[in-house]
Amino acid sequence: DPALAAPVLQGAEFAAAPLLADGRFDLAAVMALLAARGINEVHVEAGPTLCGALLRAGLADELLLYMAPLLMGEGARPLLAGLGIESMAQARPLEVHDLRMVGKDLRLLLRPVAP
Repeated sequence: DPALAAPVLQGAEFAAAPLLADGRFDLAAVMALLAARGINEVHVEAGPTLCGALLRAGLADELLLYMAPLLMGEGARPLLAGLGIESMAQARPLEVHDLRMVGKDLRLLLRPVAP
């Protein structure tokens, strides 16, 4: 309810985001709503499902990844979900545009290579 958040969100706009048949947000329509409001850059920090959906829809032009020097097993949460990549032949190439250390972590700025 926007009225409940009004004191905190003064100046914020609310818009109804369209849903797809499966009940998920239509991400392309959400981006179009933002563009219509003059918002041309969106930073998303999300889990594997939303990040995968943005990449699958071609709505992410950069990936900013932070990698800790840790090994994790198959029970760990995946970086991306729902891309349908099951073999090296299906892998999507990325270009490294920046690489640096942030403390003990590695920071990578990657951009998908156009097909």
